[in-house]
Amino acid sequence: MALLKNASIPRDRRSTIRLYTALTILFFATLAAGTVFGGLAVRDAIRQERQEQAEARAEGFAKALKSVLKLTDNVGQALAESFDEGGLEGYDTSVDTYLASAPWTKAVILNRDDATRVSPQDLSATMRELPVPAEDVDQRKIFGPFRLPNGERILVYRYVFDAGNMELVVGFEAILEAVGLLELEETTQLSVTTVAAPGPDDRAVAGESDLPVEDAIRQDVRVDNATWTISVAPRALSDGLFDWGRAFRLAGGLLVLMFVAPFIALLLLFRARLRDNINIRRSMMAVDNLSRHLDVALNASNIGLWEHDLETDIQIWDDQILRIYGIEGESHVQTFESWRARLHPDDQERFRRFSWEDAENENGFLTEYRIITPEGQERTIRSAGNAYRDADGKRKFVGVNWDVSADKALQEALADAKARAEEQNVALEEARARMEEIALQDTLTGIPNRRHFEKRLAAAQGGGAMPEGMNIVLIDLDGFKTINDTMGHFFGDDVLRYAAETFMKNLGPDDFLARTGGDEFVALMPATSDVEAFATTVTAAFSKPLRIDGRSCRLGVSLGIATAEDSADTASDLLIKADLALYEAKNRGRGRTVNYTSNLMAKTFSLKRLADELQEAVENGEIIAHYQPIFDVRTSAIIGVEALVRWQHPRRGVLEPKAFLDVAEQLGLLHAIDDTVFRKAVAVIDHAKAAGVPLPGISVNISSQRLRDPLLLDQLASFDLPPGTVHFELLESIPFDRPDTALIKTVNAIRKLGIGIDLDDFGSGYASLVGLNQVRPDRLKIAGQLIAPITGSEESLQIVETIVRIARTFNIGVICEGVTSKAHYKKLEALGCFLQQGYYFSRPMDEDQFIAFMRTRNGLD
Repeated sequence: MALLKNASIPRDRRSTIRLYTALTILFFATLAAGTVFGGLAVRDAIRQERQEQAEARAEGFAKALKSVLKLTDNVGQALAESFDEGGLEGYDTSVDTYLASAPWTKAVILNRDDATRVSPQDLSATMRELPVPAEDVDQRKIFGPFRLPNGERILVYRYVFDAGNMELVVGFEAILEAVGLLELEETTQLSVTTVAAPGPDDRAVAGESDLPVEDAIRQDVRVDNATWTISVAPRALSDGLFDWGRAFRLAGGLLVLMFVAPFIALLLLFRARLRDNINIRRSMMAVDNLSRHLDVALNASNIGLWEHDLETDIQIWDDQILRIYGIEGESHVQTFESWRARLHPDDQERFRRFSWEDAENENGFLTEYRIITPEGQERTIRSAGNAYRDADGKRKFVGVNWDVSADKALQEALADAKARAEEQNVALEEARARMEEIALQDTLTGIPNRRHFEKRLAAAQGGGAMPEGMNIVLIDLDGFKTINDTMGHFFGDDVLRYAAETFMKNLGPDDFLARTGGDEFVALMPATSDVEAFATTVTAAFSKPLRIDGRSCRLGVSLGIATAEDSADTASDLLIKADLALYEAKNRGRGRTVNYTSNLMAKTFSLKRLADELQEAVENGEIIAHYQPIFDVRTSAIIGVEALVRWQHPRRGVLEPKAFLDVAEQLGLLHAIDDTVFRKAVAVIDHAKAAGVPLPGISVNISSQRLRDPLLLDQLASFDLPPGTVHFELLESIPFDRPDTALIKTVNAIRKLGIGIDLDDFGSGYASLVGLNQVRPDRLKIAGQLIAPITGSEESLQIVETIVRIARTFNIGVICEGVTSKAHYKKLEALGCFLQQGYYFSRPMDEDQFIAFMRTRNGLD
C-alpha cells in the first residue's frame, strides 16, 4: 500500500501539473485570442465611430456654410432690389446695418451709370482696383477669388439692376471663420476649395490640402457659378490615442503579465475612450461657439431661425422669431397650423394650398407674407428656407425670417411721395401757366415788375440808342428798412403799395412805372413829360408824416434822373447814369433829387481811381508815418510823440489822412493801415534809441476795425513792449457808450499788456460821460476843432475848461492838440492844460527829420 501510495503520489502530481499546464495554456491562448479579436473589434468600432464623426462634421459644416452663403445672397439681392426701387434714400443705413451684422462681408460696391460708391469709404481705393469683369463682358454672378494687397482672399457677388449693379465683397477666410471651419483646424483635418469658374487658377484652399481621397468625407455646396467643397478625413488609428501595431508586438509580454494584462488592456481602452470623449466635447464646444456666432449674427441682423419637421409637422422657433411675432416668452415649439393662424386673413388662403413637398422639390422657397401680432399690429415677414436630412435621416426644413415692415412702409411712402410729386407737377404746370399771365406784374403793388420794365426799355431803345430826351428816374425809399424792422413787414407791404399809388397818381399817360425790387422803383418818361414836376411833387408828398392804414410813419424818397442827350446814349448807359445820380442823392441826405451830369461821372471815376490806388498803396508799402512831439509847456520837455499816418503817393506826393481815410474805411483797409503805422512806430523807437535819443513814449491811432480783430492781442503780445512805451489813441468816434462789452474787454486786455489808452479827438464825435466812465483812459486829447476858436470865443474857452474839469474828476490826463499860436498856448496854460501839441511847437516830420530834431534838442548835433 505504501508503495502504491508512494507511486500514486507522483502520478497524481504529474496529472495535476499537466492539467494546470493545459489549463494555463488554454487560459493564455484564450486570453491571447480574446485580446487579438477584441482589439480588432475595438479597432473597427473606433474607426467606424471616427468615420461617422467625420461625416457628421462635414454635413454640419456644409449646412452652416450653405445657410451663411444663402443669407449673404438673400441680403445682397434684397439690398439691390431696395436700391432699384428706392434709390439712395435709406441706402447708407441699410448697408451699414448689413456690414455690422455680417463680418464676413468686407465691402459693398454700388456701380451706377454716373458713379461708383464704396462702403465703407476707407476701402474705396482698394475695391476700385479689383479686376472684376464689366457687366456686359461677363454675365457670371460670382467672381474670384482675388487676393487683396494685404494677402487676404475675397470673392465678389454681383447683383444687377436697372441703374447698374451692386457687388458684395466677401472675405474667403472670414466666411470660413464665421462657419467655424478655421476654428477646428487643430482637431479635424479638413480641406475647403471654392471654384468660382472652371480652371485650375480660380481656386482658393484653406485647411489641410493633402487628404487621403479614399477616407475623406466630401460635401459640395453649389451657389450659382461657384462650388464650395468641404472634405473631412477621420484620424488614423495610429494617430494619437492608441498604437495597435505595438499592442500586437507586446502580445507576448501581455501573456507574461497574466491576469494583469487584461486589466491593463481594459485601462488602455478606457483611456482611449476617455480621450475620444474629450475630443467629442471639444468638437461640441466648437459647434456651440459656431452656434453662438450664428446667433449673434442673426440677432444683429434682426433675423430669426426656424426648423420644420416634415414628418411630425412640428416647428421650432428661436427667440428672435418669437420677438418678431410679438409672442416673447411663449413656447419655441409650434405647428404649421398655429403659424398659419397668425397670418393676415388675406394671406391665410394662399398658405392653405402650400405644400412642403413642392417646396422641397423646388430646392427651397422664398416667400413674403403678413402677420398680425397679439397687439393687433400688422407686420410684413420675408421667409427663406431649404430642405435637409438630419443625423437620424429625418426630412426637415430650416430657414430664416426677417421683418421687412419698415422696407414695405418705405416703399409705400415712396409710392405716396411719387403720387404726390405727380400731383404737384400738375399743380406746378398750372402755376406755371398762371405765372406766365402775371410774369410782367408785381404781385404786391400791382404795377409792372422788373421783367416788364426790361421789355419796355428794350422796346423804347428799338435796338439802337434811346430817343433823345427820354428820361429814366430811379426812385428809392429812404428809411424803408427801419420801418420794416420796427413796424413789421406787413406794414412795410402797405407802405410799398402806398408809394406805388402815389407815384402812379403823379405820372402822365405816356409814363411807365415799375417796381424793380425791395423799395426800388423806376420810371421811364419821354421828353414830353415834366420830370422835374414829378420829382418835386413826390418829394414833397413824402417829406411830411404819412398816415397809412391808421398808423403814422416818416418816409423819404431819393431820386436819380438821367436824360438821353444824344443818339449815343443806350438804355444801359442811362441806367448807369441814373444809378450814379441816385447814389449821389442818398449821400446828400434823404428827400433829394439829383440829375446826372458829366461832373458826377468824373467824381465817381475819381473815387474809383483813388480806391484802386489806395489798395495798391497798402500792398506796395506806400503808407508811411510822420511824427509830431507832445510837449510839457512847463518845462518844454517832450513827453511823447504821436505817429500820424501819411500816404506817399507816387504822383501827388505826401497825402494827409483826410484825403483817403474815408475811402479806406469803405474798402475795409483801416485795419491794414493801423497795423502798418504801429509797426513803423515800434521800429522808430529802436531807431531813435540807436541814434542816442530814447523816446519817452509813442502814441498810435487804432480804429474800431482793428480793435475787433481776434488776433490783435496775440500780435501785440509778440512784440514784448516795455510798459508805457506805446499809447493807443482810440478814435473818439468809436461808440463806447453803447453796450458792446467785447470792445471794453479788448481795451482792458490791451491795458494789461502795458499799453496806455488815450481817447483821441474828444468832443468831436460820439463820446459821452458814460463812454468815458466805461473806458477810463489814461489821457484824453481835446479835439483841435474845440481848441481853435478859444482865442476869440469865451464860450469855446468855457467848453474846454469844462472838459478839463471833467477829466480831473475822473483822474484822467489831458492833452490839447491843434495848438497853432502863442495865444492858444497861453490860454490853455492858464486853464492848467500843460500837455500841448500842434503846429505852434512842431509840425509832423518823417522818421529821419524827427530823429534829427530829437538829436538837436538833446545837443547831440
